[in-house]
Amino acid sequence: MKILKKGLYILKITRRAIISVLLIFFVILLGHTTETGFSIGDKICLALGISPWSNGQTGGFHYPIIIYFVLFIIGCLEARRVMSRRQLFILLLLIFIITPSVVSLIKPFYFRMHSGLATVEYDLRYSHFNIKSSADNKNLVIIGAIALTNYGNNQIEFGIKIPSDKFSGQQWFSQELILSGVENSIEPGFFILYPGETRTILSYTTIPSKNGYNGQGSMNGPNLILFNNNENRMVGNNL
Repeated sequence: MKILKKGLYILKITRRAIISVLLIFFVILLGHTTETGFSIGDKICLALGISPWSNGQTGGFHYPIIIYFVLFIIGCLEARRVMSRRQLFILLLLIFIITPSVVSLIKPFYFRMHSGLATVEYDLRYSHFNIKSSADNKNLVIIGAIALTNYGNNQIEFGIKIPSDKFSGQQWFSQELILSGVENSIEPGFFILYPGETRTILSYTTIPSKNGYNGQGSMNGPNLILFNNNENRMVGNNL
């Protein structure tokens, strides 16, 4: 029900209004993906054993978008029964504005619900590798920067690998490449992240050149494998 007051339509709060607003907010919240690739909706799908992407965890079509779109339309249609177009527009604008902040608040709690390597977030935006042949063309030199955050309450010790697949380094090396650190390594190939720490880990690794490769290239935010004596975890796009 709407009440006219001083030329403006004032929304009367009803059960339908509350449900429609919550439905719209919930859908936008699930569909939002942070700049680091974190999505609450995708994490829920993975927890249920459902891959949200048509190509597994390598991309393709995003299945949940269909559900989100249908629920979004339902929420908007229900909202239009109790509010004007202007009120709906303002509502959507506010929800889109506050959603990134809400997800940013939820994200640390999500990671803290886990343990071990599952508490680590990998930031693809600030992670890259430069690959070039040595002066004598006998070796490849891989110089990397990997941005990681430990949201857990415990110190984590781990190694980092670049998987040899079509999305990473298959063109340069034929097997998983274990990275060597240049600082703060407890031993060659192992790194430390302290509780609550965000750090860009620097690596410098050399391996024999594959098929006499001569040249240079780069990889921005490739999938990586974090590992220790107890577990392995793939991190990267859609992971």
